[in-house]
Amino acid sequence: MNKKYVFPCLLLAIAIMTGGIFYKENHNRKNPSSTGPIVIRLAHVTNEVSPIHLSSVYFKEILEERSGGKFEVQVFPNSQLGGDRQAVEAVSIGSLNATFPGTAVLAGFEPKFMVGDLPFIFKTREAAYEAFDNELGVELNKLLEPLDLVNLGYGETGYRHITNNKKPITSPDDLKGIQIRTMENQIHMASFSQWGANPTPISFSELFTALQQNTIDAQENPLQIISSSRFYEVQDYLSLTGHFFASGSLLFNKEFVDNLPEDLNKLLNECAKEMIAYERELTQKMEKEYLDELRNAGMKINELTPEQKDLFIEAAQPVYEQFEEMLGESLIELAKRYN
Repeated sequence: MNKKYVFPCLLLAIAIMTGGIFYKENHNRKNPSSTGPIVIRLAHVTNEVSPIHLSSVYFKEILEERSGGKFEVQVFPNSQLGGDRQAVEAVSIGSLNATFPGTAVLAGFEPKFMVGDLPFIFKTREAAYEAFDNELGVELNKLLEPLDLVNLGYGETGYRHITNNKKPITSPDDLKGIQIRTMENQIHMASFSQWGANPTPISFSELFTALQQNTIDAQENPLQIISSSRFYEVQDYLSLTGHFFASGSLLFNKEFVDNLPEDLNKLLNECAKEMIAYERELTQKMEKEYLDELRNAGMKINELTPEQKDLFIEAAQPVYEQFEEMLGESLIELAKRYN
């Protein structure tokens, strides 16, 4: 063949192959049962021993077994396919089928999802479950439709607690002047400011070093993060403040779910519901193990009394007023209704 025709022919071949791949992906999404097993690619950011990953594996096992092989679930942990935001975006456009991010991540797409981040909004995790499983969850799920997302259940990563190198935290006065790392979350930062601390957003990947070098004094996270990140090596005190409840959302691409045959759609929802129940149960069970690990590692742990928590709740009231217009009074009341 004449050399001048080689390159154009090569480009044409690549274009045909690429077009075929995109056609196949789009065809499979719109006709999920037409090409053998229905592949579900589910990505998350946690490690292989986290409740989120273990429940994802459980979901894989029961869905594949009960569907008689009609589903094949591929689980990608440890941010293999990107961070939470990237995964949500991928599910939204259909290049990924499912993800299990922290619900707070969705506030980057719809600010009203920050309602669950309000300090002490849920007095117990059971109240949070009831709210997300009922009216609050229904209202929030409606906000996902324009993003081509559907939420098949709300899990949790647990309440967030404070660790620091100064002293046990029992009241807002104990936080005065303390430099604490927070997420880059408006409500989280406003809350700690009201409690007298100096909130400082720092990338999670830089957090351990910042604590080790005393760039900051404190941080706040669920117990599973505190334990798996080995913060006990650089922090002396753990105060079980439970100031924010951290939920998770099992998101699927809406078009993918809607185009499933009725029986498989029903089975998917049933298995997702069981997965969420398993993840919640596992989180509670493992939190007791995390506490034992942290205590054995030498951390000094204190639990707040109801009266001590009331001091934080009272001091945080201006935060509710600050974000009421953005979140909506009715949505806030809907969240509090189940306490």
